[in-house]
Amino acid sequence: MEHVERITIDPMKTTPRFRWAHLIAAALCVSTLGLVAAAGTSAPTVEAQSTGLGAGGEFHPLAPARIFDSRQGGIGRRAMSPQGVSFNFNLLGQGGIPADGASVLAVVLNVTVANPDRAGFLSITPAGAAAGESSLVNFDANRDVPNLAIVGVGSGGQASVSLVSPTGPGSANVIVDVFGWISTSGYNDVVDDGSRFVPVTPTRILDTRSGPVPAGRAGAVPLGPKEQLRLPIRGNQVVPAGGDVTGVMVNITAVNDGGAYTYVAAVPEPFAAGTDPATSVTNLVGGQIKANTAIVPIGADGAIQLFNSASKTHLIVDVLGYLVKGRDASTTAGRVVPLAAPFRALDTRQDAFAKTPLGFASIENWSFRAFSDSVTLNGQPLGTQSGLIGNLTATGLGRVYPTAPVRSFLTVFPGDVGLPNSSNVNVEEGENVPNMSLLKYGLVGSDPNVIKVYNDNGSLHYILDVYAVVLT
Repeated sequence: MEHVERITIDPMKTTPRFRWAHLIAAALCVSTLGLVAAAGTSAPTVEAQSTGLGAGGEFHPLAPARIFDSRQGGIGRRAMSPQGVSFNFNLLGQGGIPADGASVLAVVLNVTVANPDRAGFLSITPAGAAAGESSLVNFDANRDVPNLAIVGVGSGGQASVSLVSPTGPGSANVIVDVFGWISTSGYNDVVDDGSRFVPVTPTRILDTRSGPVPAGRAGAVPLGPKEQLRLPIRGNQVVPAGGDVTGVMVNITAVNDGGAYTYVAAVPEPFAAGTDPATSVTNLVGGQIKANTAIVPIGADGAIQLFNSASKTHLIVDVLGYLVKGRDASTTAGRVVPLAAPFRALDTRQDAFAKTPLGFASIENWSFRAFSDSVTLNGQPLGTQSGLIGNLTATGLGRVYPTAPVRSFLTVFPGDVGLPNSSNVNVEEGENVPNMSLLKYGLVGSDPNVIKVYNDNGSLHYILDVYAVVLT
């Protein structure tokens, strides 16, 4: 890792400092089954599944549905150990996912670890693929933690989950909800040809603490127990008004101002009073602040519905991108190419990244140009990319002053824009907090593949595991 420029700052000042670095990626190779990361610098040999991408990489949203729950059906709690304990579950034919493996490139899931009796982390991969260093969900004992995942379909039409508890053996429940799937180049359906991702600069469209809020709703008012809120999407700031916009990728931050446990759901259509959604996007104990990313289909009225289960909860929603249908099949813009296994691109705790946390009110730039250029399809460059979908984990939050407790947040944004009013991860001392994010590249000088990372307070390490790339 080469650090081109590094400027320090007095921690009492709020002007961001900048730290430049260029990401030297391991060589990658991709087939139509997905992207494969290799150790070292030479590309691995990958059997070609097709001579080109074809129509692959289109997203097909589904009404959220639960496809695995270890609390039900006699499955039982899943084992954890310091070495990791793995189990598989079925993807194909579940919750609206086609049963034909030749049609499904990957699935979009919300994975929740519930009631773990020890701290640890969860990794998820296509069945038969190695997890490597990646993690999707980091959790503490007795805390429910969800995260979004884009996972390729592995052997037997399954995904594989590994649970690791570094301090000793334990157990946890695992819950999986499906939100959609990504089609292969072999999929052909004239009725539903799928949608494509359009990454945007993160933009705040809801904040019940101070605004913006939908027309007719007062600001500074949290959602109460069993309350739902209609949030317009089409035509709201960075999202076009057209009917070809089918879904939205949002970061939903919940602030539990009450003392009770609650969960938040995001669905396309209103539901009857007295009923609860069958799925959730985030779970919180009293007083907790928690962010989670969701891909939500847009309802017939151009909006989505947000639901708060209990307590008094403020909601903040940042748009990361949207989905459009009807694009020219001969173009690649917006197609999503998932990884065959997650690739660890950044870990500021490691020697390769100088073991240096990001400081108070600081920004650092990362170039993903080498990473983007190293992606190939059957030995040929895959082409330019507008961004990536990756799991961002904040860890090791340190204080500015030893006696002053601290909490912080990370914001990741394109290299060619100023710091937006948005956040990706909220973190407190002693926590390891993950959140999947759609990260748009920006142009800096002659480099089109730059992202910026901002830390609001204290000093903070972070990790980025890449799960997919978005083509231009």
